[in-house]
Amino acid sequence: MRNLARGAGNRTLSTLAPLVSKGLRKLPFGAWLERFLLQQTWSRGNAGMLDRYLVTGYQNPRINVQSILVRQFLIAKLFGSDLDQLAEEEIRFAVAMNEQLRQRALEIGVTMGSFLNPAKHAAVQRVDQIIADRQMEFEERWSAVLAERRSEPLRVLEFACGSANDFRAFVGYGLARHLDYRGVDLTAKNIENALRRYPDATFEVGDILHLPYADGSFDFVIASDIFEHLPPDEMERALTEACRIARRGVVLTFFNMSNAPEHLVQRKRAYHWNRLSRPRIEEHLRRRFSSLTTIPVARWLKERFDYPHSYNANAHTIIAQDPG
Repeated sequence: MRNLARGAGNRTLSTLAPLVSKGLRKLPFGAWLERFLLQQTWSRGNAGMLDRYLVTGYQNPRINVQSILVRQFLIAKLFGSDLDQLAEEEIRFAVAMNEQLRQRALEIGVTMGSFLNPAKHAAVQRVDQIIADRQMEFEERWSAVLAERRSEPLRVLEFACGSANDFRAFVGYGLARHLDYRGVDLTAKNIENALRRYPDATFEVGDILHLPYADGSFDFVIASDIFEHLPPDEMERALTEACRIARRGVVLTFFNMSNAPEHLVQRKRAYHWNRLSRPRIEEHLRRRFSSLTTIPVARWLKERFDYPHSYNANAHTIIAQDPG
């Protein structure tokens, strides 16, 4: 996204953003103000906290089922189905790790979640210690397997990549070297964090509503937990951009989705926390792609893996693609 202000002016706007957000959150915002407030919500965060924020607790990409499903989809596109057994074992491992976190959180009275608040975040990190000695298990197994594989790289664009939240697992699992990857994020601090970790990777500050890439210039677009934070018209535009840029398909994760016929629009201070309509999203994706797979994560874990305690009953992963 273009720089809205610089120097002292930027500091002034950053100071005013929380007041504007609190005072005007019930008023209709114009597109410019919506984007500015969303940007400021994340820009106000400490860079170090942003680097840790979405990779702890249930969001740890090593054990987060939706992160795992994205990785496994890309691996299957690269190498076919001969690694399906390892993929299933990994999901079962993630279920076991999630259950250990759940029980430990109950034991010590910690509310699990994704927090920028340092004290709440530190509490989640205390819970994480229960799996510290095992969480690398499948990272090591996948890394060993993929080190022996050869492939033509997939061109992958990630919307809202954060501080390389999932890309760090792409690297650790040995997947990144099989990808021609590019990550974009609205927040400069996230991109700085990502480049600090991976200076040879491609990360850019960018607005997913206005991207400079040609139609079909990437094989796949991936995006995690971003669409619920956008006003409905901007969410539709972002989906359209993903479909335009992706030649073969999109892999999208949602944290707040239901089977309702319409989106439930809810603004939470400076940004949205909408509950998106699965039928509406699927309808949009079918305009571009011929094959759709929707995974309601909690139900899928219960039915396939007999696990009734998914951390998020509203989580969905949708894969839209053209066969082949």
